[in-house]
Amino acid sequence: MLSFRPLLPADFPLLLNWLSRPHVKKWWDDGEDTLENVALHYGQPPAPAEDEQVERFILMRTPDSGGEAQPIGYFQWYLLPDGTAGIDQFIGEGHLLNRGIGTQAIAQFLELLIERHNPPRILIDPDPRNKRAIRCYEKVGFRHYETITREDGSQAYMMAIDR
Repeated sequence: MLSFRPLLPADFPLLLNWLSRPHVKKWWDDGEDTLENVALHYGQPPAPAEDEQVERFILMRTPDSGGEAQPIGYFQWYLLPDGTAGIDQFIGEGHLLNRGIGTQAIAQFLELLIERHNPPRILIDPDPRNKRAIRCYEKVGFRHYETITREDGSQAYMMAIDR
């Protein structure tokens, strides 16, 4: 069973640990290599001058055998002034990759986002080389509409769900 809870400052050491793991760092590397940087980046709401709202969550998983839910990943959504939403996420626990958990978690996260904010469009922007992520996003309904080059020179495989 999967669930989401808000990201808390107590989660920053775990988040730093996940961000340093090779399977995460390969696709998600914003340079948060210290606890202080993680706290600065993930602990602060966007500055009032920014035009987007960000909400951050920890993905929790209750084992099939029962017991207490354990943190296994990070999810966030951001809302733009036009109502469009973007999502970002990763599974921090490498042993849980390739088991359908990401697809299930994203589908549930989209339900939560739609229930709370009902955006007309939801975006995601994986690296075009991240084929595992792209397949997962396609399974939950995202469709590619363009590939762009970001300011830093990296590419983004822009995908959307239009509602």
